Amino acid sequence: MAEENQDPFKRLFKYAGDYALFLGGFIAFFFVLDLIFPANGVVGALTMFGFLTTPVLCYQLAKMYRDKALGGYIRFGQVWSFGVLLFFFAALIMSVLYYIRYQFLQPDALSIAFNQAIQMLQQMPNYPQKYIDAAIAFGVPTPIQVVLFNLWWHIIGGGFLFLILSPMVARKNNIPPSDQHYKPYQENKDSDQEPKAS
Repeated sequence: MAEENQDPFKRLFKYAGDYALFLGGFIAFFFVLDLIFPANGVVGALTMFGFLTTPVLCYQLAKMYRDKALGGYIRFGQVWSFGVLLFFFAALIMSVLYYIRYQFLQPDALSIAFNQAIQMLQQMPNYPQKYIDAAIAFGVPTPIQVVLFNLWWHIIGGGFLFLILSPMVARKNNIPPSDQHYKPYQENKDSDQEPKAS
């Protein structure tokens, strides 16, 4: 049943926050698998499967929001706003995991990945040296920078994803509002009767 009496912004934040636990937990599951079993082919295949099925999960969550919070009717903008907030809250969950990983569990992972990226760029033919020098000058990103990058990446990615999903979930309410005071025109029952002779 739709929560029509609740403030629309509070309702949006409530459902986006609640359903973000499902999306965040889904993404975190594959993140933890990759952390425990790095460079594993099976885990890589499972992670790819999770990436491909994420739009399906988001579609189902948006439908649940439409049916439970809004009585089965929702506009395009409402779906898109829900999707952006959904990914925002899910990104907050993932930000904690990213920080724990790169700050405490694998503190050297960022520097190793940075050095490998620089070596790969140096081996590329005709790649401008000025860009390589700029990357070296920027240095190894900190865990906080990685967290902020992934936070924005989830939000932007979620926004683009829900540009595609929103038309599929949106449903207009074409039923006109009922007016109890309106009565359709009815002809007088006596109009069809012949006039009585005086």
